Amino acid sequence: MGKSAWMLACLAAVGLGGCRNTLCAQLADAYSAADQKARPCLEQAPLPAFNEAHCEVQFEACGTEDQDQLQAQLECYERLDTCAPEQEAAFLQEMIRCDEHAPSNVCEAALF
Repeated sequence: MGKSAWMLACLAAVGLGGCRNTLCAQLADAYSAADQKARPCLEQAPLPAFNEAHCEVQFEACGTEDQDQLQAQLECYERLDTCAPEQEAAFLQEMIRCDEHAPSNVCEAALF
């Protein structure tokens, strides 16, 4: 679903009791899924701690470009395959590629 469609769905859901499908919620889900995908190889994924509620409060520190970077990062995490022990190095390399979509330092400091 495209960003504009997400926003329309989210706005429509607000009138029906709220909307969890914000970028912060999506990031929380993507981080959790990436951590689970890493488990066959690692005790936990090498991701920073992420608190969805904190993200929601601090999100205004992130501009449009930051939001685009975060969206690209979460889409990258969603594309990760589950790590196979013999493919640990390749899995970690893919995670590094996802991290290339990091937001600005100001945004990152506010969210994490």
